[in-house]
Amino acid sequence: MPRLDVRIKTNLRARAVYATGPEQREEVVTIRELSLNGALVDQLRGHPDQTLTLLTELSPARQIRLQGDLVRRSGTKGSAVHFYYSDRNTTSALWHYISAQLQQQSTSHCPYCGNEGNAAEGQCGQCRQSLAFQDADYLDVHLLETLAARIQSRIPKLNADHCHKIIKYIDRELLNLQDRSTDQEFVGTCPTMLRVFSMINKVAGTDLNVLILGESGTGKELTARAIHQRSPRMEKPFVAFNCAAIPEGLLEAELFGYQRGSFTGAVDTKKGKFELADGGTIFLDEIGDLSPHLQAKLLRFLEDRIVERIGSKRGHRVDVRIIAATNCDIHQRLENGGFRDDLFFRLNAFCIKLPPLRERGGDKVVLARYIFRKISETGHFTPQGFSEEALKAISRHDWPGNVRELINKIRRAMVMAGSDLLEPADLELEPPAPTVAPTDLHRQVSKSKKEIVLAALEENNYVIARTARSLGISRPSLYSMMKKFKIEH
Repeated sequence: MPRLDVRIKTNLRARAVYATGPEQREEVVTIRELSLNGALVDQLRGHPDQTLTLLTELSPARQIRLQGDLVRRSGTKGSAVHFYYSDRNTTSALWHYISAQLQQQSTSHCPYCGNEGNAAEGQCGQCRQSLAFQDADYLDVHLLETLAARIQSRIPKLNADHCHKIIKYIDRELLNLQDRSTDQEFVGTCPTMLRVFSMINKVAGTDLNVLILGESGTGKELTARAIHQRSPRMEKPFVAFNCAAIPEGLLEAELFGYQRGSFTGAVDTKKGKFELADGGTIFLDEIGDLSPHLQAKLLRFLEDRIVERIGSKRGHRVDVRIIAATNCDIHQRLENGGFRDDLFFRLNAFCIKLPPLRERGGDKVVLARYIFRKISETGHFTPQGFSEEALKAISRHDWPGNVRELINKIRRAMVMAGSDLLEPADLELEPPAPTVAPTDLHRQVSKSKKEIVLAALEENNYVIARTARSLGISRPSLYSMMKKFKIEH
């Protein structure tokens, strides 16, 4: 059976450190064989299953720490140590040493299975393992291909709690990768956005109704899509509907559908948005603009999940998750009676508040660079990036239109710009005000004072008493200023 990792012959001196409660015991040992996941060591006097750390120098400037368990003692043949996975830098240094030794210790035998002679195109003909150890990505590829075997060897030492933590960690990392690679508005590192990412991941796996609050252009629909794409309903429809984009008289027909002949122009039976979203998610944007009549009908639907088309004598049940959003002050609407309390509490089972771009700090520049890169990938554009002045202007701008405004300005600038770098004018932004260093400011003030004193002296024919009175200062003060500015009397 082939080995999990290649093993080399070596002769490395090392210190073995045993941790036994508050005390430590050390001994000098020799590493005879070495691989990524273990070693064969002489002079080890520990007990099987005892944890130890091997400290050795792979080169005069590189000492590494390899922690593991003593799994077998075998007298003259040496003791076997099984390593735990180290940090990436240590593992890379260990592999660099092993691969260098493999090239020096040329042999016709496969270091994995021991088969002799028939390696072809960098691969063993027997075990089919890659032997292209000089490739820069060999270690990453090898670890990925052997991940299952490495985990399998550790499973006996795990309990159920460990398994839950491992699965949760892997899933969280995968979700984080998705969050950083899909939507432009979801690029960000400010604490508020990180909390938004966390809330999306937590609520996605539930069936709770979600209410998204935020100004226009902050990414409310993208937030709803992100929740749907991470939910068990992800294979089912996602239907987005803007309640403010349809005339009030047609809203009910659009949401609940209608039967043929139920009103003038109803030449065919039509499904409403709730039916089209059956099994999936419906996103109701600008929910705060619904009329009282539709609020009442929506509330009834939320209570029984039964759709009644206009003109139909009976309804039928649908399974749909509702995500609603609004950019209005919904709490003000509640106080004024413009929005029903009972409907609000039904929709607000879980609330996500999206911050405006002006409150996202350094995310302005992070987003701008990300949007620029994504737009650049769609065509051939002259600009290669932003000038320093443009980045400062982006940071200073309040962005009342939020991310949508940022995207539109960058798109326009990339079309209109005539140089390699986007400038504030290309983005239709005010350039940053020129900064004056403190020393320059002091020099400007001093220069102004000197000019004022000179003008006063000339107006008063250099009569000190009269000049001092015109300036509102004493004669000694005037003499002092003349001396400071080197004005001759």
